[in-house]
Amino acid sequence: MGIAAIRFRCPCCGYRTLEAPNTLGLCPVCWWEDDGQEDVDASDVRNTVNGELSLNAARLHYSQCGAAHPRFLPYVRKPEVSEQ
Repeated sequence: MGIAAIRFRCPCCGYRTLEAPNTLGLCPVCWWEDDGQEDVDASDVRNTVNGELSLNAARLHYSQCGAAHPRFLPYVRKPEVSEQ
């Protein structure tokens, strides 16, 4: 039995799905790509890996539909108990 990997919280959905913060990891629960955006600049649209989505917009989408954007719904999954 191996040691469980430490996981970091996704800044969008809040589940512990990321292997490291700010490394462009893709969250399988909400499909947000962690580009280092946090609460301080959550309203900024960076036009990078997350396209025209700000973190605030992605969080709103997640609360409404379960994905950082409705177009990502086919790719997301429910969080696992260990990711709470």
